[in-house]
This record gives sequence, C-alpha cells and structure tokens, in this order.
Amino acid sequence: MISVRANGGRSRAPAMAAAAVVLMLVTGCQGDAEPSASGTSDSASPTVGSATAEASASASSSPEPSPASSLGPAANLPVPVKPALADENSKEGLEAFTRYWFELFSYGYATNDWSHFERVTDPGCGTCIGVSAAVKDIYASGGWVVGAQSSVTDYSTDFRTNTRGSVSSIVQVVQHETRTYSKGGTLTGDDPKKEPRVSVTFAVYEQNEWLMLDFGPPEGTD
Repeated sequence: MISVRANGGRSRAPAMAAAAVVLMLVTGCQGDAEPSASGTSDSASPTVGSATAEASASASSSPEPSPASSLGPAANLPVPVKPALADENSKEGLEAFTRYWFELFSYGYATNDWSHFERVTDPGCGTCIGVSAAVKDIYASGGWVVGAQSSVTDYSTDFRTNTRGSVSSIVQVVQHETRTYSKGGTLTGDDPKKEPRVSVTFAVYEQNEWLMLDFGPPEGTD
C-alpha cells in the first residue's frame, strides 16, 4: 500500500516487484553598458569588445557532450530539461512528468548521476533503488554502461486519486540495447533491445510538483 503523509511531506511507498536535468543552467555574460547621450567613447569600445571576446571564448571552451561507447563512459551529457507542464496538477501534467522521469532514469544509466532522478522519486520506491544500486555498483568498480535508454511508447491514466492520495498510470516502456563494460574496457554484458513492456506507475502531487512513488508490472504479472 502507498502512504502519503498528512502533513504534506514526502511520502514513502513500499516496493513493487522489480521490472523492466537539474534544469540545464543557461548562464549569460552581460557586459557593463554605460548609456551615453553623445555616443560611445573610445575608452568604452575596448571594454565592450573585451566582454564579447570573453563571452565567445567561454562558449567555445564549453566541453562537448560525449556519449558512452566501448572506449569509455559518457561525459558532459546535458541533464534532461523538466517541462513546465510537468509541474501541473493535471492529466497532461502527470504524463509530462512521467515521460521526464523516464528520461532521468536513462540519464542515470548513462552518467551514474542519479541526483536528479532521486529528487523526484520517493526513497521508498523499491524498484528504483534496486536498479540504481546495480548501476552504481558497475561504475564504482570502474565500469560503465552504454545504451539502456528507456522510451515511453504509450501512456494512459484515468487521473483518479486513490484512497492513499496517489494517481496511477499505465505506461508502455521499451528499453534499448544495454551493454556494460569493466574497468579495462572488457564487454561484460550485452542485453538486446527489449520488447515494449507495460508497467504501472504511482505518483503523488505535493508541494506544487509530482513525486514518483513506485513503478513495476501490473499486479499478477511477471
């Protein structure tokens, strides 16, 4: 059963059977523009030019994203951006949040950065803990993961709040080919792309955002 705190705090959900960005921070460099009624002085031009050159240098020095491959783990991957709709307490908002949640799930596989995923996931989600722990172990030993992206191919919800305060959704998800490598670059696992699989998700809306409580196969299925 899934419980929700009466005081509005984070809920805690028991595990179901196992199955299956921060927002990208855009920083700008603003030059110190000083208004002048008679135009720009000679001394102001170098300042503006210098600021423009520094901004260009900063942009060009930004590290390029590098996806994981047999040669090494991913690097500098952008964190999935949370759609504004994903914070809306509506059927459309829950769908947007669920799709975003699976993007963070894939991001965790690719980077071993689970902080964004965990921020929107209840710590009582047994399936989530099991998967992330297994992936963390691979990276902790010096290995890495290639692929494993999860794509939502179908979604539906009646958007009814149950007696515990959560809303369930039916999600069809396909996980793409997953390859694991050891520290020395040896292929240690190669799982082909999986057929689309139906799962049930449970989420609760609190503190003006959605929180994923649990997910897994429908009750009575493998």
